[in-house]
Amino acid sequence: MCFCTGLQLPEINQRVNEVMKMQRAGHVGTHKQLFGGGGSNYLCLPESPEWRSFVGAFGASAKIFGTEYLIDVAHTPLLSTANTGGVPLNRKPVPCSLCYVPRRSATAMMPGRTTCPAGWTLEYGGYLMADVSYDDILHPRHATTYICVDEAPEIGAGLTARSESTLAVVEVDCDTLPCSTYPQGRELACVVCTK
Repeated sequence: MCFCTGLQLPEINQRVNEVMKMQRAGHVGTHKQLFGGGGSNYLCLPESPEWRSFVGAFGASAKIFGTEYLIDVAHTPLLSTANTGGVPLNRKPVPCSLCYVPRRSATAMMPGRTTCPAGWTLEYGGYLMADVSYDDILHPRHATTYICVDEAPEIGAGLTARSESTLAVVEVDCDTLPCSTYPQGRELACVVCTK
């Protein structure tokens, strides 16, 4: 699965049409930040889901919620609003696309990189993101999957500031990571590469 966000720029659209095929667009979903249980990864939910039999009751079950950006003021300059018409990303819904690249058998998200290794093709680059990493008795947190979000993210459809699930820029905490190469508080870049 590839979260292909920020693909509206003309030069990228031309490249997407040539090598990357978008399978579907949708909404990023995961657990609610205030609830325990549920999944621990982000999913790209389709815009128009298909349903099997359902009862529509609210019983004992796992839940899935939409995800919104949680961009601290200090991180605002890192992300471009080129794909949002200048609208700030904070507390806005996160869209996604499921993509594949014909004739390439491997896709890798590489954290801590701004370039792909020799022989690999850069599909997009941006910043590593996950749910925000603070916890208190009123706001318990659960692990989520780290994903690479394009440096010019888009805003999805849906309500804003719902505090259901969030995506925040990942910063380094260099306790066991070497602080000489992973400085404290530095935001981790990432790339998605294919081969």
